Amino acid sequence: MIKTFNILLLITCTILQLNGQQTEERWDGYMAAYEEGKIGSTTLRMDLIDTAPIKDFNYVLVTGLSYETADENGFPENETLAILHNVADQLIEIVKKETDYFNVGSFMYDKERLEYFYLKEPKDLVTVIENFYKEKYPEYKFFVNIKEDKEWTYYTDFLYPSEEVQNYMADQSVLRSLEEAGDQLTKARRIDHWFYFSAEDEMIQCKNELIKAKFNVEHTNINKESSLPFELIVWRVDHVDIDTIYPITSNLRILAAKFGGEYDGWETMVVTE
Repeated sequence: MIKTFNILLLITCTILQLNGQQTEERWDGYMAAYEEGKIGSTTLRMDLIDTAPIKDFNYVLVTGLSYETADENGFPENETLAILHNVADQLIEIVKKETDYFNVGSFMYDKERLEYFYLKEPKDLVTVIENFYKEKYPEYKFFVNIKEDKEWTYYTDFLYPSEEVQNYMADQSVLRSLEEAGDQLTKARRIDHWFYFSAEDEMIQCKNELIKAKFNVEHTNINKESSLPFELIVWRVDHVDIDTIYPITSNLRILAAKFGGEYDGWETMVVTE
């Protein structure tokens, strides 16, 4: 079982041209602790979860290098990291010449970084990549394997973050936006939280529990066109550092679910002084 350790957002957006169609790539990253508490770092395309498995891309290529490092967590030092990034770029060019593909992510763990591709055809890529490593990086141990994965389980079950990690990432995303606006995240401030329920009595029960927890009710609302028509907004003054806000939002998600509702996130003001 994977235990969440920490989250590191690495967000970029690029455009992929595939069969004449432009689709926006959304890349995120996170860190988590795995077996024996060892930390791993995952970077992946988040946007593919809505379409995976993608028809005709039935083969997964997993390949990468092992490396030496003095880092206690097994992560590469600067010079090695630059080499690994360069290898990832070179692998994309190699795969691109052989077959249609989706580059879905990478996983760095215990002195190894692996790249993940879904391929339309495996061709002779194992041999091509082995020769590439032997020629360009003879001092490194390498791994390369292609196997059938029609259901994209490597992507959906391994690379893609758990619900818990996604919630942590969502909180980190808000904090990153605050920091980009000049917020130092050191001062407590009003934080608004949104909830939605299918039944009014369940909303009222949740509201009463929130009041006991010293939340203030901003307002309630009804949207009859929604499947969860009963809206509840509450607020409380809290700190916004991740170690404070994540336990709060986790508890609010649990509380909403207890009454058949959904917690829909939070927002706050930017504090720059």
